[in-house]
Amino acid sequence: MTSLGLLNSLLDETLASPIQLSASTPTTFPPYNSDSHVPSDKASNIHAVVKRRKLGLTVLDGHIGLPSHTLDKLQVLQAGLKENRALLQESLSSHEALASPAYRLLPQELLGEIFLWCHPQTKYVTPSWNDCPLILTRVCRQWRAVALSTPRLWASLNVSLFKALGMSGGDLYKCWLEKARNVPLSIRVVHDMENTEPLLNTIEWLQPFLSQCIDLCWHGPPVQGLLDNSVQSLSRLEVISHKGNFPVSVRSPTPQLRSAVLRSMTRDLQSLHSIDIPWHQLLDLKIRFAWVSSATILQVIGLCSQVQRIDVSCICANVSSQNDLQSFPPTSVVNHSVHRLVVKVFRPGFGALFAALTLPALEKLSICFCFPEGGPWPHEEFASFVIRSKCPLKRLTIRRSKGAKSHFAEYLKLLPGLKTKVR
Repeated sequence: MTSLGLLNSLLDETLASPIQLSASTPTTFPPYNSDSHVPSDKASNIHAVVKRRKLGLTVLDGHIGLPSHTLDKLQVLQAGLKENRALLQESLSSHEALASPAYRLLPQELLGEIFLWCHPQTKYVTPSWNDCPLILTRVCRQWRAVALSTPRLWASLNVSLFKALGMSGGDLYKCWLEKARNVPLSIRVVHDMENTEPLLNTIEWLQPFLSQCIDLCWHGPPVQGLLDNSVQSLSRLEVISHKGNFPVSVRSPTPQLRSAVLRSMTRDLQSLHSIDIPWHQLLDLKIRFAWVSSATILQVIGLCSQVQRIDVSCICANVSSQNDLQSFPPTSVVNHSVHRLVVKVFRPGFGALFAALTLPALEKLSICFCFPEGGPWPHEEFASFVIRSKCPLKRLTIRRSKGAKSHFAEYLKLLPGLKTKVR
């Protein structure tokens, strides 16, 4: 008999034989009330009964506490048994699934597709033994074989150069990307090293994979010569740097490049001298700097002859930057491809930008001023811009601008289908 069975038998015996205590036996004294007369010769006997009753209460209190303590222990025991049952049930379900015909007959290609649905919902995957896809290689031989033969599981990677330096030149990352075979790659490289001089030698292992990379995000100080080799498959380039200079150069032909993100919240962008990318190919462009000169934005819009979506912040259009705009006479910048323009303005003087621009294809325009007191809304310049562009503007959003709302009635007359929003 197990210990639990023996415990159950002892409980049955205890319940079958109620506890009898001598202290609870009756006495010869009637149940006197406090106001009843007690003969003096019976007082000593009554004191003896009181003493026995107190002793009985003490004994009963001890017995009453025992079941309570026992119940606590039984609850702990029960919790442990329930936990063991849950583990056993999980094991049973797993083995039943392994033994089921559906599992054994599941084609490897279909199992690989199921694995893809388990992939982390992030653009760039950071390797971890506790996450997909590495964890799939530790379940069983079949799963490992299927995971290693599914290239798309390994087509995304988040690389730390500091960690790569400590793993024999990035052996883990190299092995990861090799499993992707010929599948297009998405790679994010975090430049978290202090010393940048020997960096090109450090990332030699990465160079061969850039030729099949369609999405490259470089986070940290840019490296000269990184994109000098073949990157013909690249369709999206993102460069994020908050330290040092911001040189971005794509000298290798990139016929597929359509999207670019340039970001540095600690630097200003006053010219395009340090940025050499195929502007004329882009369809989607985001520029995020501490502030961007109005002249630079006009230059970008002029260079991006095919761009459809532009997102810029923060444009510095104050009086001190007006000299830069002298090279852009009114109505001098025309772009027939921009459908959506999102701008964030840092200082007043934004009207000069509208005066120089003509966007005949513009459908959505969003303008946000960093400060509510950023100056009056450039109504005349904006109205002239709309009339000149003859654009099919459908949505206009203006945030944190004084005076813009009072002119919306006029804009609605110019553009009957316009939807406006002011915040």
